[in-house]
Amino acid sequence: MDISGQLGKKPMDSSHVTNPSSSVSTQQDYEVFLSSRGQEMHRVFADFLYTSLTDVGIHVFRNEEELETGEEIDPQLIQTIEQCKISIPVISMDYALSKSCLPELDQMVESMDKKNSIIIPVFYYVEPSDVRDHRGLFANAPVEHVGDLHSFNRWWYALRRIGKLEGHLLHEKNEGSHGKVVKRIVHEVQQKLKKRDLIVPEQLVGLHPHVQEIMAKLKVDYRNGQAIEIEATCVKVLGIYGIPGVGKTVLAKHVYNQLYHLVDACCFLGEIQAEINSHGIVSVQNKLISELSEGNAKKFDRSEEALSHIRKIFCTMKILVLLDDVYNNEQLGALVGGLNGLCLGSRVILTSQTQDVLRNINGAESFFLEPMKQDQALKLFCRHAFGTDSPCEEFEYLSTDIVAATGRLPLALEVTGSSLFLVKSKKAWRETLTALDVSPQKRVQAALEKSYADLDMNARQIFLDIACLFTGMDKRIPYYMWDDCNYSPSRTIPALQARSLVKIGEDKKLLMHDILKKFGREIVKNENRYEPSERSRLWNHEEALSVLTRGKGTEKVKALRLEIGDGFRQNILFQCDQFDGLQNLRFLKLDQADIRGNFGVCLSNVRWLDWRGCPKIFDDQSLNLNVQNLLILDLSWSQVDQGWRGWDLLVEARNLKVLKLTCCVQLTSTPTFPASMELERLNLEGCSNLAVIDPSFGNLTKLVSLNMKGCSLLGDLLILGPMRSLKELVIDGTSISQINFQGDSMRKLKFLSARNCKNLTKISNSISYLKSLTYLSLDGSKIKTLVESIGSLEKLKTLSLKNCQRLTDLPDGIGRLSSLQLLDLSDTAIQKLPTSVEDLKATKVLWVRRTFTHEEEEEEEEQRDFSSYRGWRG
Repeated sequence: MDISGQLGKKPMDSSHVTNPSSSVSTQQDYEVFLSSRGQEMHRVFADFLYTSLTDVGIHVFRNEEELETGEEIDPQLIQTIEQCKISIPVISMDYALSKSCLPELDQMVESMDKKNSIIIPVFYYVEPSDVRDHRGLFANAPVEHVGDLHSFNRWWYALRRIGKLEGHLLHEKNEGSHGKVVKRIVHEVQQKLKKRDLIVPEQLVGLHPHVQEIMAKLKVDYRNGQAIEIEATCVKVLGIYGIPGVGKTVLAKHVYNQLYHLVDACCFLGEIQAEINSHGIVSVQNKLISELSEGNAKKFDRSEEALSHIRKIFCTMKILVLLDDVYNNEQLGALVGGLNGLCLGSRVILTSQTQDVLRNINGAESFFLEPMKQDQALKLFCRHAFGTDSPCEEFEYLSTDIVAATGRLPLALEVTGSSLFLVKSKKAWRETLTALDVSPQKRVQAALEKSYADLDMNARQIFLDIACLFTGMDKRIPYYMWDDCNYSPSRTIPALQARSLVKIGEDKKLLMHDILKKFGREIVKNENRYEPSERSRLWNHEEALSVLTRGKGTEKVKALRLEIGDGFRQNILFQCDQFDGLQNLRFLKLDQADIRGNFGVCLSNVRWLDWRGCPKIFDDQSLNLNVQNLLILDLSWSQVDQGWRGWDLLVEARNLKVLKLTCCVQLTSTPTFPASMELERLNLEGCSNLAVIDPSFGNLTKLVSLNMKGCSLLGDLLILGPMRSLKELVIDGTSISQINFQGDSMRKLKFLSARNCKNLTKISNSISYLKSLTYLSLDGSKIKTLVESIGSLEKLKTLSLKNCQRLTDLPDGIGRLSSLQLLDLSDTAIQKLPTSVEDLKATKVLWVRRTFTHEEEEEEEEQRDFSSYRGWRG
């Protein structure tokens, strides 16, 4: 074949190449295409790389079917390659000899050229120059596989392109470092797929110059918007500081997202100051240790011990740590200690309002974040106010003036722009501008005040409640109180979200930016700067304690939180008359308090009583506590038992919706529940001595959520009786031996978690009655199989069987789970999936880490059809 006149020219498109005999499903959302062929050692490396990628949740397609001479590549395989954002060819001496690899490589290069997909080549005991310049086996292999000039030229071109790419090189000199190479590849793939990225706003404007400067200070090779390499001969610490709302955290997160793939371990700690205030420095230290150890570390009780362990971690591997909102250098010292012991190549980034945090760190770099430039600020504002990069002509001048008045601070721009979204009245815009037209140091405050002023009364009350009391709390609990107060939370919370004043986390927690929280608390403080008893909400322990001990409560106080730290062991004694005057109190938190006397009607409006550490000695008759309006009662960590006299209050608390008894370890039986109860949520988590379910449990006909996690003495679900309203059931760590229900007694159940139930060996056919179930977790149980009737759960979206080490097979009925999106079979004994899994069209994620405990014959492996197993490889 005469090819001398054609070498080096880019060939025409190859979409005509097909192979009807291959079987590749393109229904899955694959992210990485792994191409490899070769001898045993090469296969071991490829297996290791595949397993490492899937272990971190990356969906990998791996084709090991070999084409016959003259056979063409399957068009579905072409689609799979085009679908994947990243391709990884593991190029060995045998790669070019494979009849399949060169066509695959051709498609990878074409996808890179046309779709900007990424190729990360691994050169396995070959030199990139040999691939690029077609030397050795790479010179003649294309000729052996084709008889036409077109295909030859395409493959020749593909080899040349691949040989020029930056990749990972394995050879005799680094033979013992395969694990390190795989780890680097996994980190790189995660970074390019943004798998471990911290969440940053979608509307980012003007960050690039700041990122470039920070990367230079951190000694990072940063090119074309990508971090290539961290200088490994030094340790760098950098602090980003500036005024509130200027975007320090967003910038720091963006830098973190660029760097984490270049280190051995990484950790982000957010809102450190708030975390320390709430739970102490040891809690933050333990989080740092856990993140850097990937959860494999014990917890410490003393700060000195925790810091010592942190130092040990720092000296053993290259780390990246981002500390958000560090208040002073004492906090920094407790978290990172002296930086002399850090492994070379490590980087520590922190955000703070002041540069003083770094004053004791030799060689520390600092970066002051200025407010945005006017044109960038205008673009950011317009994206929130109009959904475009520029204002419409009618509002151009007003937009420019408002941007200037916000001080060009991202938070103020976001909040102000969101508040004006779809607002067509120029009068409203001018009112916003007037409110913002104040002195420079108060511009952010003015922006927030204008946004707050535009809220209706209900939204204001909920905003202040979250700012002062409920940040980080499950939104479903305060909803009961807000509903009863006619604040319409189902309508109001979305309105607050739309204005960027409140966010809801994935776990339904209420989230609020620190500036917004401070702003809300400042509003309450301004109700009376000098006398806390004249304010609507008291969240500070010292102020709340002062008001109570002096008996100075007034009708203006709506919420009072007395929160005693872990180090305080004695209960505080109050007399009932010290609560006189608090007639309008709706939220009361009394950690470890003891009360004597007669309440009368002074607390009759309380909807939420949080009395953690409530004393065992309780005289309900003498206290005369009015609980007719009580909706939420939290007695967690108390000494209450089944004989506690306070249970008589349940008869009067007819409107009670939430009862929380977490870690009441003296409780051996549930209390007697009156027939008139409206209870919807019952939390018995950690009641480790609870062994008896009172027959009156059947009176809880409106219960929607039941948490019995850690009630290790409970062994039978049937004792719960029919619970036709129940939607959420958590029985993790109980002693149940089987999942069994009475007919359709739990027909509305959507969420069932039975993790780490060590006695659980059987799932009965009654599970088929759970027609509404969307989530089922049986992690860590001793079941050997599932019943065929599990296929009746047509609404099931998540099925987790992780660490069920005795589970050897799945029933064919699994294929009828038409809504299933996630199936986790990690660490099971399953050797083969049923063919019915081909029918799982909705499944997006299949976890199979460390599964397939028995090896199969080579011939069987090659004949196995993986087309619908979503990357299953064993």
